[in-house]
Amino acid sequence: MRGETDRLVDTGLIEGAVVDLVVRAANAATVVDAQRLVAELRSFSGVRSADIVPAVLPAVGELDLLDRLPVGPAQWGQELRVEFSAAPARAELLPAASEIAAAADRALAQPCRAVPPPPAHGSPIAWAITGGARAMIVLVDPARGWSALSDSFTKVLGYDRHRPADFRLLDIVHPDDRPAAVALFLACCAGRVPDHAVDMRVCTVNGRWRTVEVGARSFVDDADVGAVVFFGLDVTAQRDAERAARVEQQRLARLVETMDDGLLMLDEGGHVCLANRAAHKLLDTGMLDVSPEHDPDDAEPLDWSQVIERTITRLGHASAHVDRLRIGFRTRRAVIGEELAFEDGRVLELDLVPVTGPAGPGGTDGGTLIHLRDVTARVAVRRGLEERSRGLEERNQALVEATALNNEFIASVSHELRGPLSSVVAFSHLLGDSTSGELSEDQQTYLSVIDRNANRLLRLIEDLLLLSRLEARTLQLKPTPTRLPELLTVAVTERIPAAGAAGIDLVLECAEGPDIVCDDTRVHQVVDNLVSNAVKFTPSGGRVTVKAWPGPDGEGWSVAVADSGVGIPAADLPRLFSAFFRGSNVTAAVGRQVMPGTGLGLVVSRAIVELHGGSISVASTEGVGTTVTLSLPTRPARNGG
Repeated sequence: MRGETDRLVDTGLIEGAVVDLVVRAANAATVVDAQRLVAELRSFSGVRSADIVPAVLPAVGELDLLDRLPVGPAQWGQELRVEFSAAPARAELLPAASEIAAAADRALAQPCRAVPPPPAHGSPIAWAITGGARAMIVLVDPARGWSALSDSFTKVLGYDRHRPADFRLLDIVHPDDRPAAVALFLACCAGRVPDHAVDMRVCTVNGRWRTVEVGARSFVDDADVGAVVFFGLDVTAQRDAERAARVEQQRLARLVETMDDGLLMLDEGGHVCLANRAAHKLLDTGMLDVSPEHDPDDAEPLDWSQVIERTITRLGHASAHVDRLRIGFRTRRAVIGEELAFEDGRVLELDLVPVTGPAGPGGTDGGTLIHLRDVTARVAVRRGLEERSRGLEERNQALVEATALNNEFIASVSHELRGPLSSVVAFSHLLGDSTSGELSEDQQTYLSVIDRNANRLLRLIEDLLLLSRLEARTLQLKPTPTRLPELLTVAVTERIPAAGAAGIDLVLECAEGPDIVCDDTRVHQVVDNLVSNAVKFTPSGGRVTVKAWPGPDGEGWSVAVADSGVGIPAADLPRLFSAFFRGSNVTAAVGRQVMPGTGLGLVVSRAIVELHGGSISVASTEGVGTTVTLSLPTRPARNGG
């Protein structure tokens, strides 16, 4: 080829044809004429290719034999690109190529103004269809101007197609889209049919931009038309929706990729169609870059079947889990929270969720979503808690058994002690009886000590027995309707002699109120215990006050036993309701000798009150006095036992 070209150039066989091409290029009037000259230039044996193309297209071939000649304004970005086969051919044909580029440049520089639509010719139906078409149909005659043939041009853009303003069609195209519009027009002027439509932003009469999808057909070689026809559809809303969908899709993709949990999406055939970075890491696929910007064509496709089989192998004995997942996948049932323990100690929690389209006959199978979470640490904590719980249960059971044994022991010992002590008390009373004979003063003293300590031991035994029954929940209440003021009157009256002997003023202040249902014997025992303590630890000349009042709306009662005694140290208050605890100042002088307590009174009292569904509280200031307050419901919350 190159030798033939050199021979043609050397012998001057094409000189006349080149001169003729230059002359016709100088006289070319339209872009169609220029494109036809380009086609003739392409037919010369010294030319490998010749086309007017966008300047942004990459150049190929032998660059030293390639000439790029600008066509039209620089902002339109078009050029005549000619590749020669040899240097002599380039020297001979470059003047013609330059003249053709100049002709195309002149033609594009000519104003393509709006002109009224051509008169209707041919079938009226065809013209009616054209005028009422949904697409904007624009006819561009390179020699005459442009005309809008459909009413949608006016509806969408606002320009009157029958009386168009004097402007160029490119004037209403966005500057950034003009290179594409010019390239589409040039291709049609060359007789080529573009293979796809182009989106262009077109300005309306109100100055707003609409996105129009533009296609074109070339009729430049049709003697009856001789023009290019453009078809435009307003796709502004569609493109806005697509843009919003892309933004949401990108946002969702970034969200999925930043998740610490692994996500796998399987299509209806069970093939993995989506996997985020966490899924690759958890399943150890070896893929390092799985971001949305990663081009999957740059790497070998991942064989997910091998990945899944390798994962199953590493599960070891957990075949039952795999069987459940396979059944769930096959039957399209959700599997939630399946824990898969690997031989290396890792534990993955897996959710398998079928994804379906709209319900009904038209519903589609959307595949299956697999959600993976590394729960190794959580499972380790749970197992540790389970082991600790088992240990606590064992220790708790041992404590229960020990408590039961202790209560049984106390009950047994107390029962064995109560009989002999009762005999001691009874015989001491007999010895003190005057009918049994006169006793000396020393004998009377000894007998008084025996009686006092025997009675103290009996009270201790009774408290121990009652406490063991309360703790074992074997004490049965015997609730009956009770007039609380009468119960308090009896309890206070019983203690008045002892209070008077100690020089203490004992007062009862009780309001009227509704009856309560309670075990009056046990409530009397509590009140008696509190009043006894108050009298015991109040110095001579002090005062003990028992107050009682009904609750709001007649619900429940409150009973307060207040004294002006020695009080309780603040450090002792938290331990008041502990068995066998006695305050650190119980030996404080109250002006008389008092019998030491057992340290069980408050414990027993609180247990009885709580068994009725009530509560007990203590407020005390050392050296000032103590107030113990009971709250009792109208009816007991539950029966003992």
